[in-house]
Amino acid sequence: MQTVGLKESSSPLKYLEVPIVSSRLTKIDCNELVEKITARIHTWSTRNISYAGRLALINTVLFGIFNFRASIFLLPYEVIDRITQVSRNYLWSGSEDFKKPPHISWKHSYQSKNKGGLGIKDYEAWNKAAVAKLIWDIADKKDILWVK
Repeated sequence: MQTVGLKESSSPLKYLEVPIVSSRLTKIDCNELVEKITARIHTWSTRNISYAGRLALINTVLFGIFNFRASIFLLPYEVIDRITQVSRNYLWSGSEDFKKPPHISWKHSYQSKNKGGLGIKDYEAWNKAAVAKLIWDIADKKDILWVK
């Protein structure tokens, strides 16, 4: 390795902060994703952000972080559940810890705003749909570089 100039690396390898594995991701492989989302919430919880501001941060920033990985891998249910739990607690109480009961059920908040919901995306359904889109591209034999 010294002759060639390569560095020894631990498993799993990463490319663009995404682990490269040959099997399904485990909870341990996704700890970094949960920690990244939790770190954002810790930063925001020190500020006095309104309910509408917290909702906007969840729909944009947290969902963006989640979507980066969810559009590539089928994430374990426990990881999606933890991310949902942290998002829900942040929306209702302003921190990642559970402090008070929610105003409406979380399932109701998935509905669009014109139907009385909050417009929050269902992380589990989004993950399945994003991965299904990749499978559909392969089955449809689209003229995309990564499919070739």
